[in-house]
Amino acid sequence: MVSRRCLVKSKPRAISDTSFISVMHDIGYLNLCSEVFEKIYVSQSVYDEVKQSGMRSLMAQIEELIGNKFIIIKKCGNVALVNSLRSFLGSGEAETITLALELKDAEVVILDDLKARNLYARLGVNKRLLGTIGVLKFMFTHGISKESVDTVITKLGQAGFRFKKDLFKDC
Repeated sequence: MVSRRCLVKSKPRAISDTSFISVMHDIGYLNLCSEVFEKIYVSQSVYDEVKQSGMRSLMAQIEELIGNKFIIIKKCGNVALVNSLRSFLGSGEAETITLALELKDAEVVILDDLKARNLYARLGVNKRLLGTIGVLKFMFTHGISKESVDTVITKLGQAGFRFKKDLFKDC
């Protein structure tokens, strides 16, 4: 007899940049991420960028998610790679890509910055690359988001997130 546990696909573990964490908080979806991911790794720079944002509600939520072991802060081991990537990218993106190369148990990398996404693709990292929009589309197609697409599009605009609205056309 096959146990039910074997039939349920486990949620992936992700590595995230600052943009995703910040935007998902701003639109009220950061807690919903636990329905998509088992855990989210962030680099020390990403954590520091969030901390330096001065947004108390964001920091409080991050600290709560760290306490619940959903968000895990990881230090990059390959400092030389981080420093090299910083000549092209911000610290958060550089460390996110470095963690993608270092963490074997993460399956998904979340990057919004186009330059970081392009560099990630050129490096040939063997992990699925998503952005904030990709995660939100997953939430819509799997019934995790209870709001309309138009409501979330409005919230994203209010949060200052730039994107093409037609990215949501198939939701």
